[in-house]
Amino acid sequence: MTIDAGSHVAEPEPSLEIRDLSVRYGGAVHALRGVSLRVPARGVVAVLGSNGAGKTTLLRAVSGTLPMHRGRVDGGEVTFGGRSLLRRDPADVVAAGVVQVPEGRRVFGRLTVDENLRAGAIGARDRRARAAARDRMYETFPRLAQLRGQRARLLSGGEQQMLAIARALMAGPTLLLLDEPSLGLAPRIVEQVAEVVGQVSAQGTAVMLVEQNAAMALAVSEHAYVLDLGRVAVEGPSAELSTSDEMRKLYLGETSGIDSSAAAPKLARWSG
Repeated sequence: MTIDAGSHVAEPEPSLEIRDLSVRYGGAVHALRGVSLRVPARGVVAVLGSNGAGKTTLLRAVSGTLPMHRGRVDGGEVTFGGRSLLRRDPADVVAAGVVQVPEGRRVFGRLTVDENLRAGAIGARDRRARAAARDRMYETFPRLAQLRGQRARLLSGGEQQMLAIARALMAGPTLLLLDEPSLGLAPRIVEQVAEVVGQVSAQGTAVMLVEQNAAMALAVSEHAYVLDLGRVAVEGPSAELSTSDEMRKLYLGETSGIDSSAAAPKLARWSG
């Protein structure tokens, strides 16, 4: 095939590739052992597993925060768009388009909703772009628009979770890392979180969803990986895993929130 010199060839959209990743803490505890997974551009991939399975360690390795927890990569590679994310400062990872929403809804409690959103775009120099991004967040999350002058510490758990996600989206990520977004939330709010995950993906942002709520995660993702003692124990299309007898027995159980047999929730704006 011949390409004219003046022709424009679009760059492929970036995907996250993790190959044979091994991580230790304190030089002794082996938290990840040869983990490999992929998050395609615009896709939603779930990472499931119990406490201590290695889910949060995996996110730390991607986001560049592993050294803050005395962790180090023993082997393997993490690339995004073909470029390594290992041994890069967390700010550089964000600049590359990868933004994490930590577990526990870590919003700035003393700041208002609007100030939290402004903080999410602090690295953007274009004032108009920042304002446009904030307007999009208020359109996506009408409840936050109603609470824009409220201090974040006074919001409900669900409202804080939506604010944490909206603040991360203010940075304009290509890949959003979500760490246990449904933790501690009522089933109705879990459904709303699921709707937001689907909406984020529909708008072009890939999502790596780390969850203990397997039913919800399988409902909104296309592919899933199950970690067990630092290794990938099971992987496959989410629709298949959700109907697998082994998965339902070992990892789904009697879960609350969204029924594992339910279809992915319809997209809708979160209004509280």
